[in-house]
Amino acid sequence: MAPMIDMVFLLLVFFMCVSSISQAGLQVKVDLPDSAESEVSDDFSARIILSIKENGDIYLNGRLASLEEFSSELSIIKQEASELKLSIRSDRNTEYKLIRRVIEVATKEGIYDYVYSTYQAGF
Repeated sequence: MAPMIDMVFLLLVFFMCVSSISQAGLQVKVDLPDSAESEVSDDFSARIILSIKENGDIYLNGRLASLEEFSSELSIIKQEASELKLSIRSDRNTEYKLIRRVIEVATKEGIYDYVYSTYQAGF
């Protein structure tokens, strides 16, 4: 009985840690744009969360980074995991030229799968 209790405790701790890590990139508050056609992705594996604030600040998985730091971080992450996906959470007032530069940097690093996050509006 004691080994089973130990396993349940370890699983509980594991899921608590994974849950908090998976939500780290969502801690950056951005005012997402509305969309009548938005869908929730079924696959969140190997997804990097990138948040772009209205003032141009870039947050990679919840941590502030410049465009150069973003490029080097992607290069390091890409070496560890070959199939990466980028989830872009951009403020509705962010200029598209900044979003495009971020996408160009990610493409140079070999990331071609993007998801642009929006609120599903009830139009």
